[in-house]
Amino acid sequence: MRNFWRLTVCSLLTVATMSACNKPAAGSLGKWGFINKSGIFIIKPQFDEASEFTKDGAIVKQEKRMMRLQAEPPGESSAPVGPNDKAELAPLPTLQCAEAGEKKYKIMDGTTVVFDPRTKAEPPQVLADGGLMCARFDNQFAFIDKTGSLGIPRLFAEAKPFVGGRAAVKENGKWGFINKKGIFVVPPKYLDAGSFFEGLAPVKVPVDEPAK
Repeated sequence: MRNFWRLTVCSLLTVATMSACNKPAAGSLGKWGFINKSGIFIIKPQFDEASEFTKDGAIVKQEKRMMRLQAEPPGESSAPVGPNDKAELAPLPTLQCAEAGEKKYKIMDGTTVVFDPRTKAEPPQVLADGGLMCARFDNQFAFIDKTGSLGIPRLFAEAKPFVGGRAAVKENGKWGFINKKGIFVVPPKYLDAGSFFEGLAPVKVPVDEPAK
């Protein structure tokens, strides 16, 4: 009988330990909201999923409900959500940096040369905001200027193209926003972030963190 109780207690302790291990860490989950260029929430974090804004608005998901948001005035739009609308961010850039001389880089899309500074051609404007192009640099991300040099003299773990003078970048595991000088204008403190459009960007914060 003593052995039975010992086994039972051990089993209960094992279950409790496993439950504790499987419990999500505080702050591991998050909610999406939308900030302005100063980092102030214009639409408070309340959504489970979100997309960037476009001219057609942003798509968000709250529990099981999908809806479209408008930027002005900020809030839910009367326009319906279409079957092809998704509450997700644009993917990270797939363009790659390749050497093109000493401290010079060209931009590749697979095997296709998108921009080569040796040709003196202007980079496609669709890929550049103010002359800075975001591309993968080995296992990091860089911003290349029109001369083929590092327009911002540092690399980031992850990054997205400049839109409206701001770029979302990841540093030390958190997302923030830099200006074209590479200076953080919104500190890296978000779990995830999308690009700005019409002055608003989606960001994800821990559920237990108050919105500011």
